[in-house]
Amino acid sequence: MLIKDFAEKYAKEWKQAAFTGNITEFKKLFDPAFKYHDVMIETNIDGYLGHLADIHKSAEIITYDIKCMIAEGNLIGLDFKSKYKFASDIPGKTSIAGKIVTARYFIFLHVKDGKVDESWSAGTSSES
Repeated sequence: MLIKDFAEKYAKEWKQAAFTGNITEFKKLFDPAFKYHDVMIETNIDGYLGHLADIHKSAEIITYDIKCMIAEGNLIGLDFKSKYKFASDIPGKTSIAGKIVTARYFIFLHVKDGKVDESWSAGTSSES
């Protein structure tokens, strides 16, 4: 599969997982040894997908947009924008119940043997 096609599939499955809470197909895109790096946390596949599931359980998605900025070689760059209305808090995070959270992150994926084995993200979020 071409890296651009993989990027499109990744974005499609991520969005599907976010809206439905079903991570089955999305999880298939990851190497079992996957590592996620963010300015606030480093985690493995279970922590990464657990966070996605927590957001699904806690919030209504107002907007959710993922665009591919670049897909070359074995690297993918994504521009992620979202807005959620939280009905409850996310375990381990500051209190956000009743708030609207707007986020924008740049996400970089490393693909090895047709699976994402590492991801880095940096971005901001604001509450209202």
